[in-house]
Amino acid sequence: MNNHVVEDTVNVQVALPNRRVVNAAVAGTDPETDLAVLQLAKSDIAGLAVATLGDSEAMSIGDWVIAIGSPLGYEGSVTVGVISATGRFIDIGNVVLHDMIQTDTVINPGSSGGPLLNLNGDVIGINTAIVRGTTGSNQDAVGIGFSISMGTAIPVSKQLIQRGSVLRPKLGILIVNVTPLTAASLGLSIDDGVLIQSVVTGGPAQRAGLRANDVITHLNGLPVLTTSDLMRKILTDYQIGDLVTLTVARGVTAMTIYVHLES
Repeated sequence: MNNHVVEDTVNVQVALPNRRVVNAAVAGTDPETDLAVLQLAKSDIAGLAVATLGDSEAMSIGDWVIAIGSPLGYEGSVTVGVISATGRFIDIGNVVLHDMIQTDTVINPGSSGGPLLNLNGDVIGINTAIVRGTTGSNQDAVGIGFSISMGTAIPVSKQLIQRGSVLRPKLGILIVNVTPLTAASLGLSIDDGVLIQSVVTGGPAQRAGLRANDVITHLNGLPVLTTSDLMRKILTDYQIGDLVTLTVARGVTAMTIYVHLES
């Protein structure tokens, strides 16, 4: 479920496939990933089929996917499309969501929190947002939907179930993906990795010597290609207080920097 669906609510009810409407408790929420976990009584879900969680990392651009939701109140609506891109990040106003699957399946208001499925029926994403608007030539942009990948949803959900919130190790940096365009404009020696836009004053990155326009290329010796890649690795593999080794490109110079992760 999405955090934006249940935030600021007092009572949450869930409509089940057997047409019953039951009460649910919010086990925990995480605005930084727009995720929420709902808890239902065992007696309320007895006999219902349980979806299998799939591997979003095994999906490729062009793979067929299915979205299920209740757009505009039309319950159980199904749309189909393909994966347009993976590892996207989007700004939804109050937070930047990372590790998003972009798809051209039709997603409308009311689809939020519904599953994105592969053709085996495995859940590989949670439908979250749509982007609509016009280009500079006033042409409508359509078919741009986003789902939270299970690579992020599973570890976040586990923490929400265990403690009701997420303890997220942080470097204290604002980051974007490196592209050939940004690499050329900044005179970088590489055209992929994670570009540091700014560092938090007094944060672990600044104390370790990281600077704006540094590019992170490796984390503890493993390649880092995108912001989603870096954030997922830190969330799933490390804890607050861990010392990590970053390989950083500063202009044409490769550097090794050690940073303690903090909350």
